[in-house]
Amino acid sequence: MKKFLVISDTHRNTMRARRLIEHYQGEINGVWHLGDLSSDMASLSAAYYPRYPHLAFAGINGNCDYDPTVPEERLFRIEDCKVFMTHGHRYMIRYSTDFLAEAAREKGANIVLYGHSHIPLVKEEGGLLILNPGSLSEPRGGSPYSYAILTIDGFRASAKLYDYSTEFPGF
Repeated sequence: MKKFLVISDTHRNTMRARRLIEHYQGEINGVWHLGDLSSDMASLSAAYYPRYPHLAFAGINGNCDYDPTVPEERLFRIEDCKVFMTHGHRYMIRYSTDFLAEAAREKGANIVLYGHSHIPLVKEEGGLLILNPGSLSEPRGGSPYSYAILTIDGFRASAKLYDYSTEFPGF
């Protein structure tokens, strides 16, 4: 079984992400950032990988990122699950997750992770786990500062969304 801290849309405000890494570092296998900004992921990795080398850091570019060394999407396997990671802006996610889900299925993924909307969402649709952790810096649509913990156990995957302010009152 593996667990991952999934974050997105930090937009140069990594204070909450840093607190989460410190808090969860003994419980998780990695930190995944879904874009905006990929430079935030680079700074988090540079700061924490030397201290916690057991953590795998991975990120992608979002619509506000222009680093040619960072991919816009990732597709990889963790245990028996295939994970599709994208920012989501190319899949019209502001209207629905239909195009995103279709792209994930075409790639053979059973987990799709995305950001962009700054609105947290977790749902399962026909064997596909769809997860948006929301935003740790600029939540939208009345949602809280949020993040997710993704658990992968063999071919099973589950995700739980967290309200940062509830988990860490006063921070």
